[in-house]
Amino acid sequence: MAAFAEAQSRGGDLTSISAALVPVAQAQYGNLKETGSTGRIQTVDADGGTAVTTEQTFEAYLAAHADSRLTASVPSSGSVFMDYPMASVGADSSAAVDAGKLLAAALTSDTGRSVLAGLGFRGADQAPPVAGGVGKVGSLVPSDPTVVTKALARYEILSRPSRALAVVDVSGSMDYMQDGVTRMAATAQAGDIAIRMFPANAQLGLWAFSVDLGEGTDYRELEPVARMDATEGDTDHRSKLLSRIDSLSSIVGGGTGLYDSVLAAYRSMQQTYDPASINSVILLTDGANDDPSSISLQELLDTLTREQDPTRPVPIITIGVTDDADTDVLEQISALTGGNSHFAPTPADIPKVFVGAISGRAG
Repeated sequence: MAAFAEAQSRGGDLTSISAALVPVAQAQYGNLKETGSTGRIQTVDADGGTAVTTEQTFEAYLAAHADSRLTASVPSSGSVFMDYPMASVGADSSAAVDAGKLLAAALTSDTGRSVLAGLGFRGADQAPPVAGGVGKVGSLVPSDPTVVTKALARYEILSRPSRALAVVDVSGSMDYMQDGVTRMAATAQAGDIAIRMFPANAQLGLWAFSVDLGEGTDYRELEPVARMDATEGDTDHRSKLLSRIDSLSSIVGGGTGLYDSVLAAYRSMQQTYDPASINSVILLTDGANDDPSSISLQELLDTLTREQDPTRPVPIITIGVTDDADTDVLEQISALTGGNSHFAPTPADIPKVFVGAISGRAG
């Protein structure tokens, strides 16, 4: 809220703040077991560094740790003030409303304000505490609260860990070379970067597809969807994925079995849906469907429409590589499932586009 308020008041770039939310939100999932910011303050007190907290929590910590050498710093532009509203919820009850009014009266009485001030809370006038505290602080209030509301909604989505199935085109055209690099080599480089970027609690699987890749299907599972830190023999899932992505060039060949592969990947992620994660399919291709025995585009779109479940959303994020990709079709698939469609005009653009598509996710 403070970042948006400051940017709005100074004509800053709101887009950059939204982009910065992505890694912060995704890292937040690992902190869900924290009961508050006191643990982070303790870590900083012991090991150094910086922790973000409230004035009240900071003052309470100092009161309980007289030997602490921590100091507080407040942005010169000001800060957002925490607010603690009261509301009557549940069934209508005059008794509950009356009790709420009594509590509000107690908290705003001279005695109530004195008790709260003694615990380190500021009053409604935001005046600095008589003793201690961080002094006078300017209040940052967003001029357009709807921007913050949308950002918080997106933050909630992003804070859930990723669970994705990467489906990579290994048709013969992926061996085409441009400016000294093949599409497949650039894709492997992009995959290597992305796999290393995923946090340990993320889940990722890898499929390859072309035409008749084996066992009567156009697709082949190379690695199942699993946590990056899952133990697999004497290694972990992340290492297995890195090895698999590097070996994709060895199976390049054949046509592009796009439609059957898209539907199979979508169904797989929906059937194994994890409600605690953001479930998605990430599809990369440099061509158009040319499997004569596959379902048609209309059949694919109709089936995706029919099988969508709002309680188990699986957005398909598509990445078209070069002008050979059927970008119109990819955009239709993404739009229908709530995903985004991206385009890499040259092999050299694949790493940037691929990593950007994964970082942005859906929502």
